[in-house]
Amino acid sequence: MKTNVSSKRFVNRQGKTGFNTEEIVQEQLSSLGLIVKKPIPDRGVDLEVQHPNSDSKKIFIQVKGRGKHQRNEKYRWFQIRTTLKQREAAVKSGLSLSDAWRKKVDLCDFFIFVSERYGECWVFPKSVVCEIVAINRKKYGNRSDNKSGRQAEMNLDIEHEGLPLTKRYAAYLNNYQIITLCFTGEKKRE
Repeated sequence: MKTNVSSKRFVNRQGKTGFNTEEIVQEQLSSLGLIVKKPIPDRGVDLEVQHPNSDSKKIFIQVKGRGKHQRNEKYRWFQIRTTLKQREAAVKSGLSLSDAWRKKVDLCDFFIFVSERYGECWVFPKSVVCEIVAINRKKYGNRSDNKSGRQAEMNLDIEHEGLPLTKRYAAYLNNYQIITLCFTGEKKRE
């Protein structure tokens, strides 16, 4: 199915990576016969996905990308960043500042982490994203940008209980099938 992606000018490398990784995901989802749209404006949801036989059911996706060239040489380290307005809203709703990222996770059904360097797309339900943040919090939770709620870390190259997260979550690597199953009713959204 055709997507509604428009060309953008890039003001920085992050913008270019974001555009490229969203296109990678859109092409993959479209190749599965799904209808993919970019909501405008983007308010925490990068892509809306529908099955051509479903008028109403939509899946909301956030794409996180890492480019081919990283100064810190971390190609599977992703972040959820929040704005001041989002942090204030999170606190007002009863969350701690360091949990402000949860409001952004709640907007989506899936997060897709794209590592351009390794040609990987990690397709995670939001419940798994929460697990990954919790694991990363043990290592990075005392960083000032994490304590202040400005961001949450999701580094897939760390170990948890002696196992790299890339091994622990290997079933999610390039597994777009879990999204298509949401439309067939074989698996509930998480």
